[in-house]
Amino acid sequence: MLGRVLLVLLLLFFSITLRAQLKISGKVIDEKNTAIEFISIKIIDPKNKSNYTQTDSNGAYVLKNLEAGKYILTFSSLNFETKHDSFYLKQDTVINILLKENSNTLNDVQINAKKALIEKKIDRTVFNAENSVAAIGTDALELLAKIPGVRVLNDQVSLVGKGKVNIMVNDKLVQLSEDDLTNYLKSISSDNISKIEVITNPPAKYDAQGNNGLINIVLKKAIAEGFKGAFNSTFTQATHSTASVGGNLSYRKDKITLYTNLNIRKGSLAPFEQSNVFYPTQTWNIVNKDRNFRTVPSGQVGLDYQLSQKTLLGFSYNGGLTNFHSEENIRTTIFNSVQRLDSILNSDASAKIRSHYNAANLYLKQALDTTGKQITINADWFKFGDDKSRYFNNTSYAENGAIIQNAFAEYLSTSKQSIDLYTLKADVDLPFKTFKFSLGTKLSFIENESDLAFYQKRNEVYQADLAQTNLFNYKERTQALYVNLNKTIKKWDFQIGLRAEYTQIDGKSSNELNQNDYFQLFPTFYAVYRASETSNWGINYGRRINRPAYRKLNPFRWYSNQYVYAEGNPFLQPSYNNNIEISHVYNNVFTSALSFSHISNGFNDVNFIDASTNIQASKPINFITGYNYQLSNSVLVKPIKGWESSNQFDVFCNVSNSSIEQTLNNLKGFSAYFSTVNQFTLNKSKTIMGDVNFWFQFPAVDGLNNNRSQCNLDLGVKTLLFNKKIQIAVNATDILKTNQYRFNSLVNNIRQEYNNYYDSRQLRLTIRYIFGNEKIKQIDRKAGNEEERKRNN
Repeated sequence: MLGRVLLVLLLLFFSITLRAQLKISGKVIDEKNTAIEFISIKIIDPKNKSNYTQTDSNGAYVLKNLEAGKYILTFSSLNFETKHDSFYLKQDTVINILLKENSNTLNDVQINAKKALIEKKIDRTVFNAENSVAAIGTDALELLAKIPGVRVLNDQVSLVGKGKVNIMVNDKLVQLSEDDLTNYLKSISSDNISKIEVITNPPAKYDAQGNNGLINIVLKKAIAEGFKGAFNSTFTQATHSTASVGGNLSYRKDKITLYTNLNIRKGSLAPFEQSNVFYPTQTWNIVNKDRNFRTVPSGQVGLDYQLSQKTLLGFSYNGGLTNFHSEENIRTTIFNSVQRLDSILNSDASAKIRSHYNAANLYLKQALDTTGKQITINADWFKFGDDKSRYFNNTSYAENGAIIQNAFAEYLSTSKQSIDLYTLKADVDLPFKTFKFSLGTKLSFIENESDLAFYQKRNEVYQADLAQTNLFNYKERTQALYVNLNKTIKKWDFQIGLRAEYTQIDGKSSNELNQNDYFQLFPTFYAVYRASETSNWGINYGRRINRPAYRKLNPFRWYSNQYVYAEGNPFLQPSYNNNIEISHVYNNVFTSALSFSHISNGFNDVNFIDASTNIQASKPINFITGYNYQLSNSVLVKPIKGWESSNQFDVFCNVSNSSIEQTLNNLKGFSAYFSTVNQFTLNKSKTIMGDVNFWFQFPAVDGLNNNRSQCNLDLGVKTLLFNKKIQIAVNATDILKTNQYRFNSLVNNIRQEYNNYYDSRQLRLTIRYIFGNEKIKQIDRKAGNEEERKRNN
């Protein structure tokens, strides 16, 4: 049925195209016969109404949907003399213009067209980081925490009321594990970020992966011709200290653009985890004191080459590694039924992890004409590997403090993993006079190999436990096609898309086979009604899929002590989500959105507890049917000159239904979230700035967990020196030490309580020095579709 509807829409749009009206097109050049980009073009029609456009990177322009009659064209730019042209339009007309350079042009000028801090578009909300005081002296992960509706807890990014989201950089999904993703985001300086797009319902051109949407970090691409760079250093003091240094360089000359960056971070954190497990006759109090150390170097290099006016070729490489080791003490105090000390289990542990990733991208962008029709081809290779080892011992003590006989044991667990990912993607953009049409395809191949082993020390020798030695192989192939249509009808903007994905899975672990293939359709729909110049209404719908992480598919057991372990599930299946949202934007100041989402076949980790053996086994399974109802409100105000305040208030209800008897059948609850991000300019020259940021999360239901309230207060001050070449920023995060993750759950009628703190109270000093040529002539290739241009990194 859906296919027939799309066919009818296609025929309708093409019939409209055949009846299209007249157009004016042409090219603007200078006295050296060089194409001039970003020339402003004003057209006055026979009814004395004005419209505007500008030339693209090839100096071309086009004005469409024109009726016969008298027109006046004006070509203008700061660096060129203004030129007027008056004529009578009878048919499609080509007008080429030569502009003379303005003799009064300044040699060194910087022009910044300032956008609103937050913009609402048809399919996303845009946070313009370039205009944010909060973006000075931070990194990408810290900047995400300052965006209304986005939360960063324990370095994990999520949306308020919805859960974790996938992260993209320049429209490309970052295929990293949680820890490596954190390191990568911290290596991106906020000074290199142009904007951040929050896409709760992604359109068809994006992968359908990720139930809760996407966050797309768009890096700055426009660079001055010549040489430019920056050096930055950061010192952070939490319980312990961390330092990082890095920098970036860029160079453009004629057809070549080169860019590179290098960063290294070294330091340690001291997270604290505490839990209580209430068995029928005992209470286990578990305290995990940890100090983990990281050394994280990473870098990027890229090259863009303009083969011709219509052809752009590029290559980029990203790489990084992490040297990690931790020192842990896990102390379990066991009380009897009358809360008297029964025994103590002590475990000392240390872990070493060395991981690395390499990512390469080759792309070709070919303009098909001067009206924006183009094709973009991306070939990507990503490789990730890690080598883990974890040593731990267990010692049991009686209530009098004496070591229980034969209670001491030593263990070693190891893991080696290798992930290879290859993708080939092609996108075609075909803007016509009355609508825009795009289509594309993507092929991806993933191969994951894991080699895990478990050893116990006997007679001073570690002996392998063959029953817990495992080689896990997992292969996944996906073929995808999508189509997307955009159409404007008077005050209405429409966008409709359909993505089809066919996936084949082949997994093998411990002689367990998991072979599966499935075909799924993912429709999207958006509509915006411009009721007035200050009032816009919107509605959107989309269907998504959430495929499990590779580690969740591996059934190997990873022990913390002899009673506690975690394992994967090779038969874990994807979950699916349907999302719908109705929104209203008033004067780009006040935004409200009412949304609903339904998740089916949802999966999560369940900590199964056996009262007879005291075994705690954590395993991911498909068991959740969930519903989320949410009302979001945001307002951007400027109470006084120099003060910009962005505020968010959400009210939501989460409902989780479970299909397994060990858990509660139903868990639901209302909650609310409030955040305020305030930026201050403290002097007339705008070189001293400050920010105050606060959020509060009321108690909420998350899956089968009841989360307690938490809040966070951050303060910061920044100054710009020596003609803004030097930036100095001091930031204090979680000043009140209230950003604690506290929750409880009930499994097998056994209550579990958790209270975790991840060392988030920190004081950070950042110094950044900018150098190089900053002339006005810049490159910002927008030959057709700016969105597809973001793939060039």
